[in-house]
Amino acid sequence: MRMAKYANPGALRTPVKFIRITRTNDADGYPTETEVDVFGQPVMCKWVNVHGNEVFTAMQMQLREPATLTTRYSSLINQKLLIYKDDDPDPYEVISLDDIDERHVWLEIKVQRATEAV
Repeated sequence: MRMAKYANPGALRTPVKFIRITRTNDADGYPTETEVDVFGQPVMCKWVNVHGNEVFTAMQMQLREPATLTTRYSSLINQKLLIYKDDDPDPYEVISLDDIDERHVWLEIKVQRATEAV
């Protein structure tokens, strides 16, 4: 029997913002981008930076500052969102999402530092 992954609610100590980029054209036809906070407030999560052997795997995959977040499940979270940790001005991008055991209770999110092209 497999042990389910989860986060102790007390481990949800790191505030993050989930940001959706909306691209439109202004009145003159020029493209504009607007950042929209999906939840309107920070969401608490467990944030774990890679360490140990994961560092070497991340280097081989050319990942930039990878980390794993565990938070409560929400259908609003998807791979197109940017994630801002605490007051860090530079966003992270989603690498993968895992609805743990497909129970819609916990969500594990693998992230890396976003590139300038996002």
